[in-house]
Amino acid sequence: MRTTNSRERPRMTLAVASLIVPGLGQILQGARDRGLGLLATFVILAGFAWWQQAPLLLVPLVALWLWGAWDVVQRERGRPSGTTLPFLLAAIVIYSVAVRVTEFKPERIVSGWPSIKPIARALVHPDLFEYPTEDRTGSIPILVPCIDPLPAPEGQATENPHLILDRPCAAMGESITLRGEGFFPNMTTEIWWQNPIGDYQRIIKDGDILVVTTDDAGTFEVTFNVPTTAVPIDRRPGPGETQTHTIEVRQHRPYGSRKPTETLTLVLDKIGETIALAFLATVLAVIFALPVSLLASRNLMTANVVTRVIYYVVRTLLNIIRSIETLMWAIIFAVWVGLGPFDGVLALFLHSVAALGKLYSEAIEAIDPGPIEAVRATGARWPQMVVYAVLPQFMPSFWSFTLYRWDINVRMSTVIGLVSNAGMGFLIVQWIRLGRYSAMATAIIAIVLVVAILDYLSAILRRRVIEGATTVVERSPLRRYGPALAGLVIFGLVFAWSWRIAEIDLVSFVRGAPEGLRMARDFLVPELITRPTEEVSLVTPLPVPCEAAAEVPSPASVDSARVVLSAPCANPGDPITIIGERLPPRTHISVRWLLPDGRYLRIQKDCCDTDSQGHFELTAPVHQLMVMQPDAAEPGGVQVTWKRVIGGPQPSDAVVRVLELSVVTLLMALLATTVGSLVAIPLSFLAARNVVGHTIVGRAIYNFFRLLFNLWRSVEPLILAVICATWLGYGPFAGALALALNNIPNLGKLFSESLEEIDHGPVEAITATGANRLQVLVYAVIPQIVPRFLAYILYQWDINIRMSTVIGYVGGGGIGQQFRLWIGLNQYGAAGVATWAIVAMVWSMDYISARVREKLT
Repeated sequence: MRTTNSRERPRMTLAVASLIVPGLGQILQGARDRGLGLLATFVILAGFAWWQQAPLLLVPLVALWLWGAWDVVQRERGRPSGTTLPFLLAAIVIYSVAVRVTEFKPERIVSGWPSIKPIARALVHPDLFEYPTEDRTGSIPILVPCIDPLPAPEGQATENPHLILDRPCAAMGESITLRGEGFFPNMTTEIWWQNPIGDYQRIIKDGDILVVTTDDAGTFEVTFNVPTTAVPIDRRPGPGETQTHTIEVRQHRPYGSRKPTETLTLVLDKIGETIALAFLATVLAVIFALPVSLLASRNLMTANVVTRVIYYVVRTLLNIIRSIETLMWAIIFAVWVGLGPFDGVLALFLHSVAALGKLYSEAIEAIDPGPIEAVRATGARWPQMVVYAVLPQFMPSFWSFTLYRWDINVRMSTVIGLVSNAGMGFLIVQWIRLGRYSAMATAIIAIVLVVAILDYLSAILRRRVIEGATTVVERSPLRRYGPALAGLVIFGLVFAWSWRIAEIDLVSFVRGAPEGLRMARDFLVPELITRPTEEVSLVTPLPVPCEAAAEVPSPASVDSARVVLSAPCANPGDPITIIGERLPPRTHISVRWLLPDGRYLRIQKDCCDTDSQGHFELTAPVHQLMVMQPDAAEPGGVQVTWKRVIGGPQPSDAVVRVLELSVVTLLMALLATTVGSLVAIPLSFLAARNVVGHTIVGRAIYNFFRLLFNLWRSVEPLILAVICATWLGYGPFAGALALALNNIPNLGKLFSESLEEIDHGPVEAITATGANRLQVLVYAVIPQIVPRFLAYILYQWDINIRMSTVIGYVGGGGIGQQFRLWIGLNQYGAAGVATWAIVAMVWSMDYISARVREKLT
């Protein structure tokens, strides 16, 4: 009994320790990693519960706490309790928070269907070909709203065709009746509304676009409501005011034979621009990435301390640059060189240099060291060693990685226009905003086809590079060098064409360098720490003109600081000297005219800074607006303002905001990966040849789903985000759904290939026992595919984290949306905080997912 009691007391003591501090009992048992992991998990989950102020989340949290004590007891008894239960409890908390912060509401998918229905319909009926048309258009002005007296509208109604309204004015939302005469008979007719600022929109009635049909005499009559969205809120007339709107009726009578639409012509032109941007960025990136990759290769840069330092610096820079998505670089370069194709090329180029530099360097590190040592043994210099020992082994990998990057750049150049007004992305966003869904469908179909074709061609070229030449055939010099010369000429022509399409402007690059460097400085030194401040103002009165002075004003002072003027009064245009004494030293201050009506006027741009003694002096002519009017109660004056620190250092508002959005971004990626995986897993079985079988039906199912995956994955997630934002409204739910829709074909393809590569030995063994297909699947297939599936899911989550940092550009929420806002407001220090947070997230997830994948494979 004594022995039993002596054992029970430590066991209970350890359990109580885990109840006091989660994981403490495991640490005291010697299971340090288990205890620290439990403690960290509990702290993180508690932070989630506190952040969301959700009392229900305390239930799994308390259960996890109690499990920690029970686990200690079980381990003392020699019966480890496993980790399934705490994993499930943690998953409940994390996914509950993810659903809350991403505003995940599946019912919005159904309620938003009317918004997405026109887009879905347009994908089946793209704007490709049309008949030339004879157009007939009539218009009539209408005043909105009605006022008394009612002025004459701007513009007149057309005479032929002629439109008649039952009333000359109406308020927004009121019903009006329109009659038309002189139109083509028995034809569908479009009715458009043009607001005073020139924007057009279709008339909507009962939730559908209004289309009327004329009768045999070419007339029609229709009743509808004045659009409530005709004018933006900030452009609406004030009380007692009205605006002239225009109702436009259009008919298009086709004739002749079909021809490509203007939309198709524009899409083909933009596809050419897209390919040109990708080609130019890839070529320039290869030129720069090759020498950079040599400096980033460990086996070439370990000769001495200097080369090792260069290696680590270059590798770090490459990792930082590639951690920031291409669209973020496009936003940054838009500030530097302005919107346009040049901005897009710079973004693609910089990201490609970093990505290719890393891929090339890893390929160089994997080459056979024997030739390198042999060349070094001859006393060859470093460049000779690279030329004769490195490049011959590296070239197959070089071509393979270059073609791979070309694929990525083609995909990215289709969406780079979302922020740079170049390529297809710009057109898609504009057409969605204008409701031209058939035109948008044309662009998306063109992107899918081009990307799929280039994927196919690149795969063939990569295969030929990997396989290499198998035979050597003697050929004449013309046949030997002719194709190479022809290819070189074609390459030069394509490069020149791409250069022109990209609108390369090195002058704007140099001219924008000061702004770009200032932005880079703010990015490198982000706004991490701040101290609370209060604004201090000193106002010294200055009567203008002197006849208005009732008495001599005294200098303004706060504590010992004061502002003195060289004269007690002045006339407009007189020079006056403003002197500040005993102000805070080396502080930026604002010096402004305080006008008699209470408004402010800056005296001098970027003024001023005090010296080490807190002194400043400024001379300026008195502004004309400083003159006192007869009804003014007080004269104007000179105001000096500065900020005074009133507290200790604390995290900046940008840091707090970025931390919150970083968690939202990670949870968006997690939720998207989970939803995408759950849908992709069953679909992947239908795309695996060895699962569906070799019958006619099986082959048809296989080919259908493989083709579906290949076409579906050609649509970039940012384009899907634009569509989802139209469907569900702006916010993280739209971004998470877009990522999930992008994950389904990508994971489906990877999963199906894993299914096709399983070891058939266990399958045959289980089948030989007389098991049915379900039993074979459960006991022979699933144990093989689970590790691979988990590795692919982690890989996709890694990609989703990168994409979720930019999905907010088009309304998908997350940290990307805030980054773009800060850049637009020139708050580069705050944007730098977001940038470094993104780098930290990507690096952390890269490391974690790589470690987990190592254990799974």
